[in-house]
Amino acid sequence: MFYSLKYAIFSIFASPNKKSTMHKMQKLKPNMVLVMVLFVLLLGTSLATYFDVIVVPKIAKLITVTILLTFYFCQLNKMANIFLTVFLVFFVGDAFSVFDFGDIASKLSKTMYIGAYLLLIFVLLGKLKRVKFEGLVTVYLVLVLLLNSYFLYALYGVAKDNFVDTINLVLYICHGITLIAMTYFAFAVYLSRETAQSITFLLMVFCFVFSDVLHYICNLYVYYWIFEVFEGVLHTAGLFLLYKYVYDYYMNRNNNKRINFKTYFIPTTERLREIRVHL
Repeated sequence: MFYSLKYAIFSIFASPNKKSTMHKMQKLKPNMVLVMVLFVLLLGTSLATYFDVIVVPKIAKLITVTILLTFYFCQLNKMANIFLTVFLVFFVGDAFSVFDFGDIASKLSKTMYIGAYLLLIFVLLGKLKRVKFEGLVTVYLVLVLLLNSYFLYALYGVAKDNFVDTINLVLYICHGITLIAMTYFAFAVYLSRETAQSITFLLMVFCFVFSDVLHYICNLYVYYWIFEVFEGVLHTAGLFLLYKYVYDYYMNRNNNKRINFKTYFIPTTERLREIRVHL
């Protein structure tokens, strides 16, 4: 009787449907789970912003870095000090942004973000040693520098009357210069290498730049809830791409093979390339 009952229980848990479900769950990679978690978090944040439930976006912003570091250290047990410092500085900046206890909190938050961007620039400087500024690369970089400078100046012209004091004005100028420098160096590394890692870094920089621009537009020019939603989405996307950059770095995926943006977003293999499609 005992063995029959034991066999019946074993048969239930070892049924084909159960095995199939467990097999699918094992196939679900941690990074895919992370993407799903962030998607749900952003969806909830967007809905809360639309319905003016301000506590939800604040909580989401505060826990994003914690979620990323949790998933990272569950898979890998090492991270360079500079990358860990960048994540921690971003976390402190987000914390000051969430716990708004006066004008000083906003200034400290901007200072932390500037510090994180300076550390990312320091990472880029190590990649620039082998960069050669020749031909079209130089032309592209000059255009990027001019366009970013003009855009920053135009935004300053629109919002200059809304700065409450000199400190905020100085922080805005330093923030803008840091964003221009980070974009310039990220483009320089990408144009000279065109690797998957350089594309990831460039996309991350784009996310942070446009997120901060939307933040200034909402706070200094005109507020619209959709701008705030996109600001949060881009900020979270930037942090996720930073996570991806560090993760790929330690998983030896940062090879020097040149790829373009199409290959980056739609990965393929040699076996797939060999398949012939007859129309």
